[in-house]
Amino acid sequence: IATLHLNKKVKFIPNENKKSDDSPDFFVKAGKSDFGAAWKETKKGEEPLDYLSVKLDCPTLAEPINAALFDRDGGADLVWSRPKLKNNN
Repeated sequence: IATLHLNKKVKFIPNENKKSDDSPDFFVKAGKSDFGAAWKETKKGEEPLDYLSVKLDCPTLAEPINAALFDRDGGADLVWSRPKLKNNN
């Protein structure tokens, strides 16, 4: 995962001890540190698409990042967008 202030290799470790359907399917680790979790999802539509719904968090982030991880040829794309601020005017 590379951003302007972060460049970490991460691993998605399968959760082999899921306690419920809401438990994550994977734990995200950066070295020995916990970095987030991921859940299997399927985008519905004419062409269903499997992806991982990912939540990343660590003390260096201002707030947690919610993203989607899509398999691509030879790698993966992590896609996220900043939440839109509500206009109080």
